[in-house]
Amino acid sequence: MVVLAAAPLALVGGSPAVAADTFTCSGGATLFGAETNGNLRRYSYASPGTTNATGGTHGVVGTGWNGFGRILGGPDGKVYGINSTGMYRYRWNGTNWDSINGAQSEKLSDAFNEYASAAGRNKITVDSLGDFYTVDSGGKLRWSRYNEQSKTWTVLNRVLDTGWDRYDLIVAAGPGVLYGRALNGHLYRHRFEATSQRWVNQNQLVGDGWQMFTKGMFSVGGETLFGIQGNGDLNHYRWQLDTQTWPVGGTRFGVGWQSFANVFAVTDTCRVAEQQIPPRPGTTVEPFTPTAVVQAPASGTALGAIEYVYTDNLGRLRHGHQASPGNFHLVQWSTVNSDEAFTGKPTLIRNGQGSLQVLTQSIASDVWSFTRAAAPDTGWQAGLNLSGILGSRPVAARLSDNTAAVFATDDSGSLWFRSQDGPAGDLLPWRPLGGSNLRQLVVVAGADRSATLFASDPAGLPIYATYRDATLSSWAPLGGITPTGPLAVITLPGRILRLFARTADGQILTQIQQSAGGGFNAVWKPVGTFAAAGPPAAVLDPELGRIAVVARGPDNAIYRVFETAQATGAWGGWERIDTQGDPAATEPTVAEFTGTDGQQSWLIVYRNQNDSTKVYTRQAPPDAAARGTAEAVPGFTRHTLAAPR
Repeated sequence: MVVLAAAPLALVGGSPAVAADTFTCSGGATLFGAETNGNLRRYSYASPGTTNATGGTHGVVGTGWNGFGRILGGPDGKVYGINSTGMYRYRWNGTNWDSINGAQSEKLSDAFNEYASAAGRNKITVDSLGDFYTVDSGGKLRWSRYNEQSKTWTVLNRVLDTGWDRYDLIVAAGPGVLYGRALNGHLYRHRFEATSQRWVNQNQLVGDGWQMFTKGMFSVGGETLFGIQGNGDLNHYRWQLDTQTWPVGGTRFGVGWQSFANVFAVTDTCRVAEQQIPPRPGTTVEPFTPTAVVQAPASGTALGAIEYVYTDNLGRLRHGHQASPGNFHLVQWSTVNSDEAFTGKPTLIRNGQGSLQVLTQSIASDVWSFTRAAAPDTGWQAGLNLSGILGSRPVAARLSDNTAAVFATDDSGSLWFRSQDGPAGDLLPWRPLGGSNLRQLVVVAGADRSATLFASDPAGLPIYATYRDATLSSWAPLGGITPTGPLAVITLPGRILRLFARTADGQILTQIQQSAGGGFNAVWKPVGTFAAAGPPAAVLDPELGRIAVVARGPDNAIYRVFETAQATGAWGGWERIDTQGDPAATEPTVAEFTGTDGQQSWLIVYRNQNDSTKVYTRQAPPDAAARGTAEAVPGFTRHTLAAPR
């Protein structure tokens, strides 16, 4: 066998630098071997993970274990037996088996029985935390976690990655540390950090020739590996993180192990004191954050409801459901069920099944996903903690293949993303896209599974990049202005993007993309003469074909301006939408919708100091003959939605 010290094939921004070797073990290794006659033998070995490892005592500790096609070791003496009826848990306490309600075992699941077969036995492993990792028949790596106190699966078969059918064996060697053996004998190391749900390392080639272990592989934790050859030799390895080498590179640990039907070990005996869990940023509830608005898909002959979601000043996630897009006086408010407190403007998208999905950040710096059941049911499914331990609120786009892509930055401003495993699949774990000190993320979906990301660089200047298929292009500049908030972006026919930004003096500026998917000229032009107090929102008026821009003024009233003609980039005068309206406590949001008359329109939403929601719907210009002229400026109808109780 050749053991490689290859250069890591890790993701950009993967594992941080590792300090000197911190490998330790809490005593000797405990190994078990199940004989074909059903006897279970226990072996103890001193100094695992070193070249001085030696054998110790052994003896029979049980019978009848030939009833399991696959047996796995776990942490703290736990042992898992799998047969055609499901999975059973035992625990070796050092001298005997624990009694569980008068029995030696308890049943954890009716499932997992496919891993008791010869085809599946090497596609399941348990790490030093007790988490289960499996590769299903479609090659998807899945993660499961059992809670011993509640007796429930708190994570069950969540997809972490695809394409793992390239491995004929997986083995965990630490918390989320997964080694996969390819069909050609190459060995690859991966690291999934479960607390933040991040891939911190993937696809690192660390060895060759590992197909020699035809009788299986296992670990006692701490990056140790044990492999059994067909002749019964038991070989012993350890990967060292700081040197990226094998200080123990194949020492023969024992002979005669080919007679066992299953060999496994306690998985948390050894450890490496690396810190891969990122520190949690100090996140607090942001007051008066904007409201996210979207119209749900139509259901049969019924038009889609208008949905409002925001986080209030207490951190509650509030949802308003307006069943009829023409009845703004009948809105049902509810609090999306969660014990968490949230902050920032939520991201609201329609998922691949047409259901409403909310992505928001908790004050614990985790991203949460809430999905509203499809009509006619209007309830919310239980929230899913996507973790991340991130420093910014998430932004998301529904891509052209009907999958979602979610983006956020960590506390240092580095960019992370989650892609979806198909339109109906799980959001895969966070993976890094690089960068530092990025702020004010905005994402817009494009063609061919792409999305354009906008952000501010470390100097506060606007930049953009293209995302496609888990990769990000280089960031490019958008010109020498310093936006005071996130950009507003609209997509024009032909997938041309137009940008709007506010500078420190309140001026609203704009520029347009030169071609679909192409660059920008980096020349910003003013949008009329107006000093805005907050960042702009923009929309393409569906009837006039002219762009409208909306912003909060110095008096906290909401103002709007229209293009004087289609595609000119020339602007009329800024005017208040309502001389009698309440002052805004939040920045405005604009959203397109289809009204009860079947006509496309758009609306403006903000909240006042009393948390009451104000909605202004766009009305057609009064003179139909003049709708194509500069004077054809629509008015707005004001609606007041009662504050949630």
